[in-house]
Amino acid sequence: MLAKLIAAEAGARGSGASVLSLLQPGVLAPQLRDAGCPIYTLGMRRGIMNPLALLRLVRITARLSPDILQGWMYHGNLAATAAGFFHGGNVPVIWNVRHSLHDPANETRMTRRLLALSRHFAASTAAIIYNSHAAAREHAAFGFPADRAVHIPNGFDCDRFRPDGAKRALLRQRFGIVSEDPVVGMVARLHPMKDHRMLVEAAARARSLGSKVHLLLVGTGLDSPSEPLASALRDLPPSSYTLAGERTDVADWLPGVDLLALSSAWGEAFPNILGEGMACGVPCIATDVGDCAAILGEAGVIVPPGDREAMAQALVQLVRLGRSGWDRLGALGRERVVAEYDMARVAGQYRRLYASVLDRSSSPSSGLPAAVATLLPVQSA
Repeated sequence: MLAKLIAAEAGARGSGASVLSLLQPGVLAPQLRDAGCPIYTLGMRRGIMNPLALLRLVRITARLSPDILQGWMYHGNLAATAAGFFHGGNVPVIWNVRHSLHDPANETRMTRRLLALSRHFAASTAAIIYNSHAAAREHAAFGFPADRAVHIPNGFDCDRFRPDGAKRALLRQRFGIVSEDPVVGMVARLHPMKDHRMLVEAAARARSLGSKVHLLLVGTGLDSPSEPLASALRDLPPSSYTLAGERTDVADWLPGVDLLALSSAWGEAFPNILGEGMACGVPCIATDVGDCAAILGEAGVIVPPGDREAMAQALVQLVRLGRSGWDRLGALGRERVVAEYDMARVAGQYRRLYASVLDRSSSPSSGLPAAVATLLPVQSA
């Protein structure tokens, strides 16, 4: 989302975003550089605290002299706050929360520690952006200040992600899918939060009910899945699923997927892949986490998280609709994304927030900040 936002603002009057990654920049670095965005890194290693990184943080942000420091996710938010402190509190700090928080007990010990620390410093922010209403409510209940909350949803390039029936052949060719069964795609990194196993078990159940589907699972770690996902896959015929690792060409083949599924058990706020699938006119099934139900509306099916049987029944229901039914649902989904989540609309919301924050801090502003330094926690934006 950050890469899309910077690309949307590339060349705009007054735009001057820089990105500081806590770890080494990852697969989206070329997209940022193509948009003319300078990228810096603290060179940290995952799970290892490095005191020298704090010194680099202060030096780099001092050299950039930003009008706004914007964190992106929990680690980046705290780094932005630290940078603001060392610069005398004269630079407004905005946090960006990309995660829902239905039950903190589901989170790792490290995330729970970050949340507790974040709660302590949250009141010092100029604003806290949430990309879902659910995340805003849940973080407020956890102790984040509600008066700092700003809802800005994810945005999508509806010219790049668009329906294209010709992509069905491309999809099967690119992934070597020879089956004529409907392709059910899920694009998500391998993580317990995503609950791939539930979707695999649901697909097996749907097949036993007569709805033969071909699973396409794409994301970091899925090219070599470990237990328990590997065990669940053994209950499917090898010809009925395809696994692939992280990819940057999703827009090329996503319109060729017949159905899109998202089986997340928790943690989702506004899943990018859900908006991308809808923009491509692909009918979607999602679990009721974060804002998924509100995003999807009548354009797909929502099932309870962790409910294998409900997911299987949703697969059966949509498979039985056939191509005409898929086209109808897909058209509804695309209409929703174009109307509510077009990237230009969302970028405008960011611009207005930046201008408002600068006005409140009595900084000179011509509508856009002269420089926004965004601090990222992970290797991918």
